[in-house]
Amino acid sequence: MKPEDFLLVQPQQERAIAKFRKMVEAGGHILAEQGFGGLTSDAIAARADVNISTFYKYFANRDALLGHMAVAFIEAQTASLIRLIAQTPPDAPLELVIPAMIDTAVDDWASNPTSRALQGIFILDPVLYAEYSRSSLEVAAALRPFMAAWNVAGSYEDWQRLHLVFGDCAIVLFDRAAKAEPDEQAKVIVQLKNLAVAYFKTAVADQ
Repeated sequence: MKPEDFLLVQPQQERAIAKFRKMVEAGGHILAEQGFGGLTSDAIAARADVNISTFYKYFANRDALLGHMAVAFIEAQTASLIRLIAQTPPDAPLELVIPAMIDTAVDDWASNPTSRALQGIFILDPVLYAEYSRSSLEVAAALRPFMAAWNVAGSYEDWQRLHLVFGDCAIVLFDRAAKAEPDEQAKVIVQLKNLAVAYFKTAVADQ
């Protein structure tokens, strides 16, 4: 699934692209400031200073805009994780790699209020949840070269299932961390790192 899959049509001309981006940015600002309750088609059009007909030219409703933004977020976060993994020596220990991945994921939304707000959507929407799970499998594939160094027992399919289950846990903790005050957020992130390391060690032989 791509962000474009949520669009009725794709903007082509430069002026249309500019209006489209203004609507996406407006939706992000409203979501961050007012939450889902404030995110209406009329509010988005007004904030972007476009006609409501322009909004409906590209999006069937506000949920389509949410889906577009959420999948774009998933794509960006997955790309960041895979880039980190590619830059990491394959003999790096699990205790170093997994926390670094969590830091990378946190960095993707920590400075972006819209991303923090989007984090909770994945728990609620089955389509976006499936896309989030698919991204977990991409990360699992990127980590495949580390399996030997980490002495991971079982098959690659077992490794994939491990990632899917962890993704279910992580998505809840990420949502909690995203909504927490700074002091509490730091504690939740530490808990997530400890949980992740302990969890993935269950896949290591002779543990």
